[in-house]
Order: sequence, then C-alpha cells, then structure tokens
Amino acid sequence: MHPAPRPRRRSTAATVASAAAAVLALTLVPLLPATASAAAPTAVSVPGTFNSEIGCPGDWATDCPQDQLTQRSDGKWAATLNLPGGTWAYKVAVDKSWNENYGQNGTPGGADIALTVPGGGKAVTFVYDPATHLVTDNAASHTVTAAGDFQSELGCPGDWAPDCLTSALQDPDGDGTYTFTTTAVPAGSWQVKAAVDKSWTENYGQNGAPGGANIPFTVAANGDTTTFTYTGSTHLLTVQSGSGTGPSPSPTSSPGGPPASSRNTLGALYSTASTTFRIWSPDSSDVKVSVGGTTYPLVPVTLNGYSGVYQTVVPGDLKNQAYQFRIRGNDVRDPYAQMVNPGTTQGIVIDSGAVAPTGGSWAPRPARANREDSVVYELDVRDFTIDPSSGVDAAKRGKFLGLVQSGTTDNGVKTGIDHLKELGVTDVQIMPAFDFNATVPNWGYDPLNYNVPEEQFSQFTAPEDRIREFKDMVDGFHRAGIRVNMDVVYNHTSGKGVFDNITAKYYNGTDLSGTGNSIDDGNPMVSRMIRDSLEHWVRDYGIDGFRFDLLGVHYAANVADWATYLNTTFPDRQLQIYGEPWSGGVNDPDEARKVRYATVPTLAAAHVGVFNGAYRDAIKGGTQDNVMNYMNGAGDTGAVIRGLRGSLLSVKSTAALTDPWNPAFAYDPEQTLNYVSVHDDLSLWDKITYSGATGGATGRAGRIDRFATGMVLTSQGMALITEGDEFLRTKVVGGNYATAKNSYNAGDDVNAIHWGDKSANAATFTYYKDAIALRKSTPALRLTTWDAVNNQLSTQTSGSVITTRISSSPAAPTAYDTVVVYNPTNSTYTPALPAGTWTKVLDANGATSSTDTTAGPLAVTVYKKN
Repeated sequence: MHPAPRPRRRSTAATVASAAAAVLALTLVPLLPATASAAAPTAVSVPGTFNSEIGCPGDWATDCPQDQLTQRSDGKWAATLNLPGGTWAYKVAVDKSWNENYGQNGTPGGADIALTVPGGGKAVTFVYDPATHLVTDNAASHTVTAAGDFQSELGCPGDWAPDCLTSALQDPDGDGTYTFTTTAVPAGSWQVKAAVDKSWTENYGQNGAPGGANIPFTVAANGDTTTFTYTGSTHLLTVQSGSGTGPSPSPTSSPGGPPASSRNTLGALYSTASTTFRIWSPDSSDVKVSVGGTTYPLVPVTLNGYSGVYQTVVPGDLKNQAYQFRIRGNDVRDPYAQMVNPGTTQGIVIDSGAVAPTGGSWAPRPARANREDSVVYELDVRDFTIDPSSGVDAAKRGKFLGLVQSGTTDNGVKTGIDHLKELGVTDVQIMPAFDFNATVPNWGYDPLNYNVPEEQFSQFTAPEDRIREFKDMVDGFHRAGIRVNMDVVYNHTSGKGVFDNITAKYYNGTDLSGTGNSIDDGNPMVSRMIRDSLEHWVRDYGIDGFRFDLLGVHYAANVADWATYLNTTFPDRQLQIYGEPWSGGVNDPDEARKVRYATVPTLAAAHVGVFNGAYRDAIKGGTQDNVMNYMNGAGDTGAVIRGLRGSLLSVKSTAALTDPWNPAFAYDPEQTLNYVSVHDDLSLWDKITYSGATGGATGRAGRIDRFATGMVLTSQGMALITEGDEFLRTKVVGGNYATAKNSYNAGDDVNAIHWGDKSANAATFTYYKDAIALRKSTPALRLTTWDAVNNQLSTQTSGSVITTRISSSPAAPTAYDTVVVYNPTNSTYTPALPAGTWTKVLDANGATSSTDTTAGPLAVTVYKKN
C-alpha cells in the first residue's frame, strides 16, 4: 500500500506532449531517442504522467514498483493498473531505465502514447510485445480474450479462462480489429469464444451473437500458425489455422459463458446439452436426484479440490426445471443451488453467470486506489425504501431495484440512491440479501440458500428475472459510482435442518454463533463451500466485497485462504473483505486459531480487515448502556489515540499476537473498519439520548453526534456509517428503548428509514456530507501503510484534548500539511499549529474556510496548510 497523491488530472484539451516536450517540462524523459536492443529485457515498465496516481513518488518513473509489468508465459509483458479518469501519457521503458524506451507504434524513443481513461476511472491493462516493441492498452477500448478449451496448452491456469491474457487479442492501431497469433495450439479440434474485459459478462460466439454458440476450429499439425481476429463493430471472431478456419456449426456448444465443465464445482452445472448434478455426501452412498419426472442415482466422482462428491449427468436442456436431491431417502437442499423454488428444498437448473444485466453489459466498476479510501454505508434492502417518504415507486419499495431508483425525493429533498450520491459514500454494505428463512420485516440473519437472491426483495418470480434484477441493482450502484459489499452469514444457518440431512459434518459440535447451529469451516469441504459461494457472488453478480457476520467463528487460516483466492482470481477488483472478529458470546476452545484482533496481522497479505469494536467503545461507550466515553468528554484518551492512528501494531509484524483482544492489532490501516454505529443495538442518536444528553439536534446531543462521527471520518483506516445516522435516525417508538436495542425483527415503524428526518435534521446531514468530502479530498486522513502512519503522524495531548499533525508526503514526513484537533471539553482550545499559514476547513458545523485557529468545544476541527 502507498499513499494516494492528490490527483493531477489533465483535461482532454491539454493533449499529451511529445517525448521531447515532456523532457523540458519534467526533466525525466531523455532527450535522445533510444535505440532498440537485441538483449531480452529483465524488466519492463510504463512510466507516464499517471505514475504518481498509482503510488509512485513522481511521474515518468522507470523504476517504480507500481508501474512494472510482469512477463507472461508467452514472452509478452503485462499488468493491470487502476487509473483515475483523465487524459494521460506514457511510454515503455526497458530494464528500469530510459536507455531503451519505446513510444507510439513501437518506435524507439518515439512520441508519447496518449491514454484517455473514462470518468470514474478504470482498471487498464497494458501488454508489451518485446518482439515488435508495441504496447497496447484497453483504456478507451476493451480487453478481448480468445477463451476456449485450448488455453491451458498456451500456459493459462485452465481452459475457458476469460481473464488469462496469454490469449488476449491486440489492437495496436486502435481501428477496432483485434488479433492474436500463436503456434502453441496443438493439433486437434478446439472451441473458442470472444470474451470481453476478462469476464463472461460480455462474450460473443458464432456469427458474433452475444452469448452465442462456441466457435469450433481445427489445427492440422503441431506448430501451425493460428490467428484469431475479432472485429469490434460486428463482434465477429474468426480463426485461421493453416487451411482450416472457424466458425462452423457446433451443436454441442453452450451459450452465455463457459461450458458447465469449466465451472468445475458442485450443484447443478447447466449446459444446453446436459446438466451435471453434484453434491457432497460423506456419510451415505444412497444419493439421488429427481428432475423432469425421473429419478437418477448419483455415483462417486473424483474432483480436484473436493472429496466425498457424488455425480450424475442428465442429458437434455433442463433450463428452469426444478430438481430435488435425496440422501438416504430424505429430501435435501442443494447447498450450491443458484436458484430455488421458494419454500421448498428444490433447486432450479440455471446458469446465473449467463444472465446479463438489462441492456446486455455492465457499467464500469467504480475505481478505487486504496481500501483506506472507502467510506462504507450500511443499509437494509427493505428498511431503506419501504416507507412512502422514500419517493420510490410503490412496486419497488423494499425491493432490490428500489435501492437504485433515481430521481426520488421527499418534499424536494433527495432520497434513495440520489441521497447516497449526495452524501458522497464510496460503498454500500447491503445487509443479508441471500435467501433467508424469516418473513420480512426481518433483517434475515438466518440463511437457507447462500447463492440465491432473497425472493422477498424481488418483484419477479421467473428465475432469470430474479437473477437479472439483482444484477441490475449492482449495476445501478456502479453507474452511480458506488461499490457493493454483501453482508454474508456463513457462521450459521437458519437451523440444523438446513444441511443436517446431508451430513452433520456441516456443523460445529460447539455452538459458537449463539444460534445453536454454527457452521464448521474446520471441515475442508465446508470451507470450500464458503469459498465457492464467495466466488459465485463476485464472478456472476459483480459484488465488490463482503462483510462477514461473526467472522470470529471462522478459522483465520481459512479466511486468509478465501480472501487470497478471491484477490488472486479477481486481481483488478480491489475486493473489500472484513468482518466482526468475535463469535456469538461463547467460549471457543480453539480461539487462538480463529479470527480475533490477535490474528488480524496474519491476514494482512490477504487484505482482510475487522470491525474495530475497541475504538467504537472508546468513543461512545457500551453499545446498549447509558454511559458515554470520549464523545462526551470521558473515557480513556490513550485508547482514542490508538484508534485515531488506525489501531496499528506496536511492532510491525505479521505474526499473531498473544492477547486475543489486543486493541493494537493492525499491520495495515486497511485492516481496521472504524465506526460508532451499525444495525445492531441502539442507533448513534438513540445511544446519545438514552445516555441522557439533551438539547436536541441543535444542542449538546447533536454536537455529540457530530463529534463522534467526525472522529470516525478523520481516523486512519476505513470508515463506516449506518443508514439514517446522517440525519439522526431513531428506532425508539413511544419511548421503547428495549426494542430499539435489538430490532432485528421489529416492524417498519421501528426500522424503516423515515426520509422526513433528512429535512428536519438538514444541518446534521450537511456535517456528515462535508466530513466525508473532506476525508476524500485529504490524503493525510487516508495513509496507507504502517510506516506512513508511524512516520508521518504525530500526536500531542493537552488534558483530554488530542491534536494530530499529519504529513501526506512520505518524502517529507514532518512537513505537516493537516492538523486535526479533537476537543471533548466544554471550552474552546487553541492549538499550536506548525509554522506557516493555515486554514480551518472543518468545525462543529461542517465545512468552513477560516483563518481563525481556535478549536471549538465538543468538536473535531481540521486545519490545512496553505
């Protein structure tokens, strides 16, 4: 992780200068053209004007680790970099030096290569061919891959791999015609499709048909030259190998993505020709499946990465047909079902990956440089829009598509997704949206089918419509510039009856979740089920991250495995993975191996973080009691300082700590999710009023609310707020705090968001919005490494007042450019600012611009150096 420099985007009008002009402006690019070298490169980089945006110390950096390409098995060099929107320039540099460099058209020392990234940013893939010295990128175009059953012969990890760039086609002159030539496809008959942007979301088969039939081709002899050509305007992919060509008819090919065999997992694996049914049954060989009025026995099958699996292949096109697994004569659900018949244990045959969003393609995924940039907003599908004041169409209230309906207002004030855009959050964390047992209103923490969207949040009944609806929701958030994290509950099920008739091995002998049916991921097949489910949501539904309910039930090593696999499989996603590092309030005999603060350092390489309950309590006190800590001028100042600094380890190490609850646990700031309120327990406003604060929104109570949230939004790490806190949401009805403390199954009168509160508490909303905007625009509030925080942030105290001085520059760690004062007292405080001219940019009321240096009482005050 590296600090994110302040963006320096160039306008489209400011076109990219030539290499010589870049020399004059930047004194970095050599004046004399480089000559081509016969020696094979040992390193290849893409120095350019975007380098500082990806974490390099400066632009045109030939030796920066962040702009280095990696050599592939085919000899080409490639890398995918997350770039912000704007117009940039770059070249290729060989061996980390300007001695050998290439510009436009592969010319040695040639002109800079222009690069325009769409607004909102994009994961741009660069591919350099050392044989031709041509470099291509997909900033304004697409990555097109020849994905088929031959890819493993080329060195790809497997076949039908749309994200393997070894078989990527190139369009060096930008005319929309992409080609790829190879001699590595062995003699034989093969099949291929054109996959766009490293995913099956957009793919083309025979005659350029979206999701069309596989394209067959034949290679006559080993070593024959095979050329794949894709025309962007027609989506037609042709294959020429010797005298053989493609496409030609293929009656056994599968539409809409890879063949079922390429998803070599469990469940119902669909193709138009047949469906493969698989289920784990470690205790019984009496395994059957009924589909289409016929019952079929399953037989053992050897499957890499799995054990105890039974399988049968049923011929014919079974799409949308119900199927029922039976073990020992008992109807059992399919733990891998992609769709179900509600209220039963029947699955529905379907390939969720083959269903495209409305319109046929996905919007670009919102770019993110670092996980510390995240401001996460927790919401419940029903609660967010079910009240008529949401302005959402009646049919969409409390439904998936209600979350992304734009243009909604309440008395002229923005609601729904437009409200989230106005607020400025980067991510939504959607409370359980998979298939659960409870009847709404209920938050759904009682899972039935982990891979199926919840039907109570759907407007539709047809399987494809329900799948598309969920994808449209995700796509709608992406179009609004907001990423989507799912709240997942793999620690328990609705009851043991969910999986018990398959095998009791799904469950732990000790009740770790407090529900009586905790899942045992210590069993390798249960752990694999969880990993496969996570991959399902990322691959098929475009999910950007996961919040794990009771992550502390799970083994830290397994969590690391899941996260590492996902991050490796989807390297361009910047997935967000975090959860609660505690279990269900029970004694765990294997605690040392579970996710706790103590094991968080071991999860650093997997980019896994946790909710920082220690910092939460240091700020506000207990979650249900009537005692307030620092936000009301009390508590442990040292604990607050630790939280402000990202709860970093006292000694930098990835080794596990001794104390399970050591509050100094983070190896990286991205490993702490800072918050003071979530769906559980009292809302922040209810906690404040329950603790006796008075004065309402404009008095002391309102000031406490803004002070607590200001702390979260100016602390190192990631930040989270929960729905409605930004306008003082209350769950207390008729003075009933008892229900508000545990409202998981309360009615809409308690849990629904009442959008009139936004108008009534407009000043509080403005403060939240301003504090979020300040965080997003201030790199010093989002340092990205243990070293950066330790070197670039200093802390002073004066009584209970805390002052942090922060430098955003690792090169000048004591050249402080941001000062934050946390004043929990009832008196004004005047900090000693470093030398220079400073502007106050945030006070108790929100954004400001003042040369006044005082820090008001019960307030977070932020100063920036001019």
